[in-house]
Amino acid sequence: MRYLTVVRDEVEEINSIKGWILLYGRRKVGKTFLLKNFVNWDAYITVRRDLSLRTENVEIQKMEDFTNKVGNLLEKDYVVVIDEFQRLPEHILEDLTSFYPKGRLILSGSSLGIVRKFFEPKSPLLGFFTPYKLSLIRPVNIFSTLVKSYDPVKSLELASYMRDPWLIPLYNGEDIVSFIYRYSCKYWQTVKALIGEVFFEEERTLTRTYEAILSLLGSRVWKVKDIVGILYAKEIIKEPSSSYVSGFIKNLMDMDLVEGIKLFKTRRKYYRLKSPIMETFYYLESKYDVSEREVSLDEVKPTLENIIRLEVEDFIADLFACYFKGRREYSLDPEIDFIITLRNKILAVGEVKWGKYSKQDLRKFYIKTENLPGSKIFITKEKEQDFYKDIQVYDAQDLIKLI
Repeated sequence: MRYLTVVRDEVEEINSIKGWILLYGRRKVGKTFLLKNFVNWDAYITVRRDLSLRTENVEIQKMEDFTNKVGNLLEKDYVVVIDEFQRLPEHILEDLTSFYPKGRLILSGSSLGIVRKFFEPKSPLLGFFTPYKLSLIRPVNIFSTLVKSYDPVKSLELASYMRDPWLIPLYNGEDIVSFIYRYSCKYWQTVKALIGEVFFEEERTLTRTYEAILSLLGSRVWKVKDIVGILYAKEIIKEPSSSYVSGFIKNLMDMDLVEGIKLFKTRRKYYRLKSPIMETFYYLESKYDVSEREVSLDEVKPTLENIIRLEVEDFIADLFACYFKGRREYSLDPEIDFIITLRNKILAVGEVKWGKYSKQDLRKFYIKTENLPGSKIFITKEKEQDFYKDIQVYDAQDLIKLI
């Protein structure tokens, strides 16, 4: 598993962009790995936090020489990558624009706040770079890679978590429950450290309010008014203000830690943690205090198995959104796992039953969705019966053919 390499769709998209590029995304989404292994470059420069440089194919002894050294390479029409560019003094970045549009300069950074400054109306860097955001691995890419090594069911369960690419080299072939237990309970510090790094790069403080919101979202409390009520009751916020809490959630979305899934036929959103391993840690923390005591696998196993089923359901919903090239929505009344829309037109409605199912389950799904247009999709771990009126039943094996 250590040598598993996921070829991402983003590679082709990045390589097709002409001119200078600004690649950005939160920590540990695979920016450096992608650039080093899938983008052709002539020189690679990494800026450390102390402003020292790690360079490949170019020598830069002093920061004073940075602009001229990089500029000379661009003059030769070379491709130069500057990783963690946001740590550079702003005047150096501004000076580099004097070489535009020669060569190809690719900046890569983990601070979304710095990136936003690039595109402010008064920014001296505005107009020189094409922005490209990298987030979690797309479902099709991680699933299609894993099925080359594992059976379809195991591949789907692993894929739902390994969209977070930093987990890939840590997997040693064990069952999914034991693997996720290790990094949500036993070595939970890894997850907390990553969250801390994200806040550090954004020059934000992981306050008690942020921590509480992350914890509630991880526990699948998604309504803003419910979050407000809990925070106010615990005296974490002074006033029960939805707009105040919404501001925190927006910041978390900007940091790519939270995502909002549109609720069907409304303007509201279902908020959840974007990273499955983060969501799992916070869910278990709220129930078992995993950061305060040693928790055994036997104690958390039933809960963990249920969480993994929920994460698989979310992953499959995202997989179909990618397949249909549409938008994933969620319905509360009636409760439907996912609705895929494109320009407000329903392409598909789906339900995931990750385990045994019956004809009665198919009938209930049909009744809920019979008045909705689009394909009716029912996904399960292993198909027992594949026909019920207009419902298409898929199991894990069928999803391989689909992608």
